[in-house]
Amino acid sequence: MKPFFKKVFFILLISFSFLACSSNTNKAAVKTEPNLEKGKVIDKVSCKKDLSTNYALYLPSKYDSTKKYPVIIAFDSHACGTKPVNLFKDEAEKYGYIVVGSNNSKNGTAWPTTNAIYNAMLTDVLERFSIDKKRIYTAGFSGGSRVASTIAIQNGGIAGVVGFSAGFPGINQPISNKFDFLGIVGNADFNFNEMTQLDKYLESVKFVHYLLVFNGKHEWPSQEIIPDVFSWLEFCAMRNKWTNLNNVVINEFTGKYAKEIENKKAKNDIYGEYLICEKIVRFLDGVGPIDVYKTRLTELQKTPAVQNELKAIETDVNKEQTLQENYSKAMNTNDEKWWTAEVKKINDIIKQNKNVRECLIYKRIFSFLSIGAYTYSNNALKSNQLSEAQRFITIYTLVDPENSETAYFQAILYARKNENEKAMKSLEDAVNLGFNDVGRMQADTSISKLTSMKEYYQLIDKMKAKK
Repeated sequence: MKPFFKKVFFILLISFSFLACSSNTNKAAVKTEPNLEKGKVIDKVSCKKDLSTNYALYLPSKYDSTKKYPVIIAFDSHACGTKPVNLFKDEAEKYGYIVVGSNNSKNGTAWPTTNAIYNAMLTDVLERFSIDKKRIYTAGFSGGSRVASTIAIQNGGIAGVVGFSAGFPGINQPISNKFDFLGIVGNADFNFNEMTQLDKYLESVKFVHYLLVFNGKHEWPSQEIIPDVFSWLEFCAMRNKWTNLNNVVINEFTGKYAKEIENKKAKNDIYGEYLICEKIVRFLDGVGPIDVYKTRLTELQKTPAVQNELKAIETDVNKEQTLQENYSKAMNTNDEKWWTAEVKKINDIIKQNKNVRECLIYKRIFSFLSIGAYTYSNNALKSNQLSEAQRFITIYTLVDPENSETAYFQAILYARKNENEKAMKSLEDAVNLGFNDVGRMQADTSISKLTSMKEYYQLIDKMKAKK
């Protein structure tokens, strides 16, 4: 095995880079730009001073340039600005937020470029719209989450960060620019433990923070999670006195979760009750009446049920870390036969095991192996080490067979070997699995070898039709 492939697996997994966008207000801007329709997601708005930078936009339908509005600047890991904007738009409409999503920011970009994109976006937003500068928020998914937190840590001027499925960049010094942080992660996400450890760190350095966990993997969450995101932002604004107390919003939130507490009590779910009490206290501390929930939280924390659950979670963390280390070594040493048997074993554990927490551990292991195999496959292809690339792509296909990237990488590999018929078949498989990046395919110098085949153009048409 060549030294290149023996680099530490964990470093490869967290090597996400950043992208991003700086200032002043033109209150009449919307009146002179009728193409920026209110109450509708606009896919692409080019920055006036940097036409190479653009973003998706949502302006609330009652936007009035004589008033000030909070803004969320969001980053998808694959430069799809419409994803977060569409996800946030309903609650943004309800609470009166402007949402922008970068169409340039993606994983793998150096920080100086990322920061330039952020500054270009921020400048454009501040000049075009009437923004409350005390309430500029960043949000992002995966590598985009690291972008959002890096902007807040290094640049400052950010009221809060909503980080989906990834934490902070590596930092070796205290954070001087404080901001409120809401972490959000799926319980089957390979970054789950990272997010729980970050939550503990933020507690130790006295950040205002909370970790929201949903049922899911490494992905943007479903719409049902988003109301909590905006409740959090609103409560933080009330706590910091950037906006007035809103008892309607407070009572709506409290009423919703008071009912959930009663449901947990009815099921004798002590740990579930504990989690909801903790949520109410975290969200409403310094905002609304929480003494009854604080008292109950303290009582629940002392119960054997909660103590045992917290200890079991700690045990699971250690077990998962050991599994990750072992599988990281196996990525470089074990053959296809071993991986086939191991994948079957993991699938059997997930299907047959009644221990929910253990099943989640192995689901996260699959996600962990998927991102690792992706990274190794991509690096092998970049360095044109084709035999190594084939091994890693095979592992990638075993651990994540429904991922379109496995077939796309296989198509690149076949094209490099001038096996064009096989390359086209793999490309068709990729599209059938959901691959839909026309621009990437057209720009790929390996795939360009297939442009002499009629099937190539048929695939292009199929992808465009899907969009």
